[in-house]
Order: sequence, then C-alpha cells, then structure tokens
Amino acid sequence: MAPFRLAMQMTSTPTKREWLDAARAFEDSGYDTISLPDHLGPQFAPVVALAAIAAITERVRLSMFVMANDFRNPAVLAKEITTLDVLSDGRVELGLGAGWNAAEYGAQGVQFDPPGTRIERLAEAVALLRRAFAGERVDFSGTHYRVEGLDVLPRPVSRIPLVLGGGGKRMLSLAAREADVVGIATDNRSRAREVAGTPGLAREVFAEQVRWVREAAGEHLRDLEINVRILGVCVCSSVENGAEAVARELRIDPGVVRSSPFVFVGPVEAIREQMLANREEFGVTYYTVSQRHAGQLAPLVPRVVGH
Repeated sequence: MAPFRLAMQMTSTPTKREWLDAARAFEDSGYDTISLPDHLGPQFAPVVALAAIAAITERVRLSMFVMANDFRNPAVLAKEITTLDVLSDGRVELGLGAGWNAAEYGAQGVQFDPPGTRIERLAEAVALLRRAFAGERVDFSGTHYRVEGLDVLPRPVSRIPLVLGGGGKRMLSLAAREADVVGIATDNRSRAREVAGTPGLAREVFAEQVRWVREAAGEHLRDLEINVRILGVCVCSSVENGAEAVARELRIDPGVVRSSPFVFVGPVEAIREQMLANREEFGVTYYTVSQRHAGQLAPLVPRVVGH
C-alpha cells in the first residue's frame, strides 16, 4: 500500500508575515502539501500566494485544490503553472475542476453551462495542458479551444502531476483516465455550497464513486492516487461524540457522519484506524484538510504521514 499524504488547504491571513509563518509551520509539522482553493471570497489568489510560499519553503509541495477551468484560458494557465514549477524547484501539483459555483460564474460574467459542457471543456484543457507541459509546440482545434503554435516557456522542472476533482460519474471517469490524482468530492451537480448534504457524504455513495473510478481507470488504476477533501473534524474522546458535533456543524445525520470518508471524528487513534480501513477498502492515501482544523489534527500528522 502507498503511504499516506496530507495536504493543508490554506486560504488567507491578515498579513504577509502570518501567511508565511503559517506555511513554514505546516511544512515543519510534516504536511506533504500546501494547497489553496479557487474562489472569489476572502482568500488569496492561489498561484500568487503559492509563489510566495515557494520562496520560503524547501520540501512541501504546492497545489491548487482545485482551480475552476472556466476562469482561465488553458494556454495562459500553462505558463503560470510552469513558472511556479520553476520557482519552486519542481514542487507543483495542478488541481483542476469543471467549476460548480454558479454565483461566482455570474460575478465574473462567465456563462454557467450545463455540467456536460463544462466537463467537455475541461477535457480539452487537460489535453492542451499535458502537451504544453511536455514541451510540445501545440496546435489544437477543439469544440471549445483553438490554439496555433503554442509553445509554453519556461519549461517545467519535472513532470507536473495533474489533480482532477469531482463527484459525478462523468467527471470522475475523466479523472480516472487522465489524472495522476483523483480528488473524490461530494457530487457538485446539485450543490450550492461546499458541503452537499447527507446523501453526498454517505459511505455507500463514496463506494459507488470509487467503483466508477476503478472501472474507468483500467490498468491506469495502479498509478493513481485517490484524494479525499475532509469536510468536518472533531478530535475528541469518542467517535460518537465527534459524530454528533460534526453533524450539528454540517447539518447532516450523525449516523452518516460516523462512517463517512469525508470526516475525521473521535480520538486520534480511531481516526488513524479509519484511514487505514479506507486505504484498504477504497485505496485512499491522500487527504486534504482545512487550516481551521490544524490545531485539532496536529497530533495526527506524525502518526500517519509517510506510513
């Protein structure tokens, strides 16, 4: 079994010093990756903020989890990502999604197309980016993008891993075929906020999502990492108490919380056992957690990262 990786998803801090101090602390505490989401709310812009972190860290990987494909032309995005890769000595992971937040589309004047169209556009962007990252001169004519003689410089320091995230069958099947890391999320098609609700967090729903990934990946499955974004955390005296607390926070059923792969509840050892069980059953080895949960999870990090 592959060892566990933990990514800390940061958002923003009041000052530059606090931002950089926090990043150093997460690297020193053992997190494998620092990631940023991609929203218009009170957070830093991911590429710029990660570039600042790259300058003051040495080991931690840098990821976007995940960038909305429709908000950037893939040719321009390719140059930003290869630049960040050079400035970080090859520590970049590129996370991309088809986009889900209709309000943010409206705020930018970007048309919010049906899911199938957004996923089709993402698939074309992935094809473009893969070729650009490989140092090819790209000519591409698709339904959504057309480029002629695209030559992205600087060249990346090493192969840039691609993280594709989503919750529906079509998105996860694309990720299984094309990504290095599949980020399994609650189904974006019916959600208007980060947590989709009880059905989306249920263990049986997650099991079906993993089945879609395995069916679509074929022989590529052996090379895939499966990532889960943790949506609720309560490190406390018992799994039952933790499930009740997270259920209140997320407004979902405690019974779903107790077995959901999207939450960490209970004592540190119980969470570790949950992670081992999820690795055995589903192949999950990569977790993304929120900055707001850093204090609670501090005792867990040395118990699981690299094991």
